[in-house]
Amino acid sequence: MKKNFTHLFFALAFLVTGCGKDEVTPDVINPSDITLQEKYEVATFSVLNITASANGNNPAYEWVLTKNPVDQVTDSVIGNTKDLRFITLYPGTYELTLNVLADQKKGSKKTTITVINDKNYNPYITNIYDFDPAPGMFANDLFKTGNLKADVMNTALGRINETSVGYPLDLGGFGGSIVVGFDHTVVNIPGEKDLRVYGGDLTDKTNPPAPGLIYVAYDKNDNAKPDDDEWYEIIGSSHAKANTVKNFKITYNKPATGKPVVVTGPNGFFADLEHLYCENNQGQSYYMARPKTKKEFYPTWATQNTIVYEGIKLNVNFEAARAGQTTLWNFEAPEWGYVNSVNPDIDIDWAVDKNGVKANLPGIDFIKVVNCVSEPMGLCQQQSSMAARFSGAADLHILKKYNLR
Repeated sequence: MKKNFTHLFFALAFLVTGCGKDEVTPDVINPSDITLQEKYEVATFSVLNITASANGNNPAYEWVLTKNPVDQVTDSVIGNTKDLRFITLYPGTYELTLNVLADQKKGSKKTTITVINDKNYNPYITNIYDFDPAPGMFANDLFKTGNLKADVMNTALGRINETSVGYPLDLGGFGGSIVVGFDHTVVNIPGEKDLRVYGGDLTDKTNPPAPGLIYVAYDKNDNAKPDDDEWYEIIGSSHAKANTVKNFKITYNKPATGKPVVVTGPNGFFADLEHLYCENNQGQSYYMARPKTKKEFYPTWATQNTIVYEGIKLNVNFEAARAGQTTLWNFEAPEWGYVNSVNPDIDIDWAVDKNGVKANLPGIDFIKVVNCVSEPMGLCQQQSSMAARFSGAADLHILKKYNLR
């Protein structure tokens, strides 16, 4: 089980003892001065918050795994903070020893954790909490007359859950997003990839999938929903590149009712060459052209006249495969850390807070994917803008356990 925990080095300043008459025996902390619950019980894939305290000035703490039912590896240091967040994939009885140093005194106390195999968890996502596609060619792909947003979300979940993982959902242009969750906490095992995110076909030159930023959340307050203050960004391979824009902002304008359409002629491919007006904070503005065969680009359930998104924008060197044509496109997918990157697997240890500080999460319960590319495709008959496609996510540890994909 040693691999399941962060290995931290911790030195206790114990006094030297010997056998001579001039020996100095270090003072020992009275066990009653260390507060630690004797026994705990928790289910697999669930975070157990173990609290402890000790009397004295500025006590230092060291948590040591002294009994491990999985691989029998013991005496590994798994934490050096007052409280410990414990989570494991495997059932059994674990023993932890808490070593304390305070006022040149040392002491220790043990606790036993019984981990039960509560149930067989689903490796794939089981819930959808928000679906917010940005305006684009497929923004209303899931919408049917009379639908509310909740109806569209239910349809979206049916396309990416365990029965049909791999069926792509179109998130539209820059800023389009989806929020999903698991029926358990995906364990963060240091040194291993923990999640797999499924996207679109990177070889598709007619509808190239844009990469999507990944945010993860751990349900710290245990309310079974993703709260705004719980999100952490997964730092991918393009995060520090000079051409990555940190504060990109785009505004999509809803076509006015009765707006005159602009066409090339009665037999033209497009129903409106100036269907939806967009502008960004980089000094660019343009229209999205709507083909005759496609629905409205502006999300039907949106009531506001403008939609504004702001966030990180990646550069994927997007360009036409051949000059003057609008059917085939080249782009450079990021190497790792995004939906629609070359490597789809994610390490939870890549998560950072809004200040770029490593989050050190014990695991995650929720995922948010946001389109982070803004590349209008001009008069393209296949797509209006480079859209992110998301096809689901999975817990890699459970996939490996049952040899799933």
